[in-house]
Amino acid sequence: MKASSSAPSVFVAFALSLLTAAPSARAVILYRTGDPAANTTEPTGSLAGSGWQWEGTWGGFLGTPIAPHFFLSAKHLGQAGGSVFNFAGTNYTVVRGVADPASDLDLWEVAETFPVFAPLYTKSDEAGQLTLLIGRGTQRGSERLSGSLLAGWNWGPGDGVQRWGTNVVSDILVLAPDNELIRCNFDADGAAEEATLSSGDSGGAAFIEEGGVWKLAGIHYAVDGPFFLDSSGNGSFNGALFDSRAFYVSDEGSPPQYTLITGASPVPAALYPTRVSSKLGWLYSVTAAADDLDRDGVPNLLEYALHADPLKPDAAQLPTVSREGSDLALTYTKVTTATDIQYAIEQSTDLASWAAATPVNEIVTTRGNLQTIKARVAINGASQLFLRLRITRP
Repeated sequence: MKASSSAPSVFVAFALSLLTAAPSARAVILYRTGDPAANTTEPTGSLAGSGWQWEGTWGGFLGTPIAPHFFLSAKHLGQAGGSVFNFAGTNYTVVRGVADPASDLDLWEVAETFPVFAPLYTKSDEAGQLTLLIGRGTQRGSERLSGSLLAGWNWGPGDGVQRWGTNVVSDILVLAPDNELIRCNFDADGAAEEATLSSGDSGGAAFIEEGGVWKLAGIHYAVDGPFFLDSSGNGSFNGALFDSRAFYVSDEGSPPQYTLITGASPVPAALYPTRVSSKLGWLYSVTAAADDLDRDGVPNLLEYALHADPLKPDAAQLPTVSREGSDLALTYTKVTTATDIQYAIEQSTDLASWAAATPVNEIVTTRGNLQTIKARVAINGASQLFLRLRITRP
């Protein structure tokens, strides 16, 4: 993607800095103050109950319980948080991880049962909404100047403290099919507790209020950067910038090209949590695979496999069976990015005993990461033949 000097955030396409860090680097960066003690206790007033109560510590990072036996964090951390997750003062034993193949989300199962867990934000109206950010990244560091004008701050030292801040969702960034990010700009004239993220905030959460209840809307993934001082890539730095004009960003070429950020008005750097509302199918397929949340007769695991909405009945997306000459054909939707599950066709002559079929598969259509598959199975003189689609997660 080429840059355009008239687009205020085109540099986002060139580079994102993941928020991984050693456990010593912690805490959200605030615009209004560099006080390391600011916003380090649970919010009160209009922000009471805004998500702080749902956060647990996982080594040097954070995670959010979302089901009786699962908490959600960032996949690029791996198991850097270790084998113990602490929530509300109680330790929980981590027994396995289940990674989303299409995004940076990672679910971790614990042996014990969480007494409470965060509700999920399920609407797709995040843009324009106030979001509460919680993280363990760096403090606000020294001033970063553009000429003689303050443009933001460098990432500072870690202090081992959890901190919160707020921002407003500007829009949604689609990286790839089934991989969407919430974008929030670090604006000088933003929210009262305007905040951004830094190294070490990975796995922390973004919450949005719905009907008086704060719900999990995102898991911290990345920020804009790194930035450079010239077109040769000198002076690389990461920072919380509310105006990135006069600095450079690089593409992913070899060798990289460095592009000057310009514009008639301030160009704030942005932060990017992975969007939870776009991952409901995968989340419910892991945490409650056999449940049927929308009561349409389709369990959550199958909803995920068919790319259906687990919260809205939609029988039109179920597989169909038809006679094709001497074959019986089952037509279904396959999600090519859902590499964590297996699709198989089974056949039966009596609806009691089922066996693996050996179909001839025809790709009817391809749209993004969705394929319409027609699986043909020879009838071979059978008086009756039944086919079904079986979905398993190894």
